[in-house]
Amino acid sequence: MPAVKKRRAPARAARRRSRASWNTIKLRAWWRAARHSAGWRHAGALAAACVAVGAVGLALAPSGGFSALGGRIGNGFVHMAADFGLRVERVTVRGRLHTDPRKILDSVGVHRGDPILGVDPDTVRRRLEALDWVAEAKVERLLPDAVHIEITERRPFALWQRDRRLTLIDRNGAPISDQAVPEAAGLPLVVGDGAAEHAAGLMAMLSSEPKLYERVRAAVWVGERRWNLRLDNGIDIRLPEQDPDVAWRRLARLEQEHRLLEREVQAVDLRLPDRLIVQLTAAAADRRRNPGEDT
Repeated sequence: MPAVKKRRAPARAARRRSRASWNTIKLRAWWRAARHSAGWRHAGALAAACVAVGAVGLALAPSGGFSALGGRIGNGFVHMAADFGLRVERVTVRGRLHTDPRKILDSVGVHRGDPILGVDPDTVRRRLEALDWVAEAKVERLLPDAVHIEITERRPFALWQRDRRLTLIDRNGAPISDQAVPEAAGLPLVVGDGAAEHAAGLMAMLSSEPKLYERVRAAVWVGERRWNLRLDNGIDIRLPEQDPDVAWRRLARLEQEHRLLEREVQAVDLRLPDRLIVQLTAAAADRRRNPGEDT
């Protein structure tokens, strides 16, 4: 009868399991050491960079980036990239002077640790440009962890008064803010409904006579058609609706030749092109009516 061979398969299987267990222990030890090594950090950075490149390529693709892949796939990629370290750690802003920083952060709409690829620069830009002070904004994602914002703020051009309320306006007459800023102290004041839209044209005209312009303290838009000016000594100048620039140059000439504005004058009416109407102060008018009482 032939000899029966002994089965060694269970013994070999046991040895394989033992080796596998030992290999697992060694693999875990290697992982614990490797994950804190410089080489592993470089490898992780490289992997993150690869994910970033792929993500940016998708985000900028003409076909629509993540949206072209589908919302679920796109969101999955964003969060996968975040797992590789592409998360918002800081938001930097350049060019801000008057804009409320809280409103800027609200416009960005992210918090520290959010996936940076979830930030849409164009959406953030539109939100920023809707803020009162912001004329133009540029938004960049600086991978792996920063959002950078460049702001160009609107420049205050004049103060606009209506219903006893003061508002800063820009050169186009658009309201900026009702909040006082240091620059407002030296700005011209325009008063009345519709004055803001015509302020730039008025200032351009007044600046043609710089010495006289320096004396203007306020301009009142009258009847939505013409200007009255208030000078530093309280004299009112009534400009015509038609050709106000001609009347303004005429006033500058009268002041230079006759020192008209240094006299006891309350108002100068330039609305008629062929004549000059001067209204004296009450005291000067009284002396003219009663010359004998002048001492």
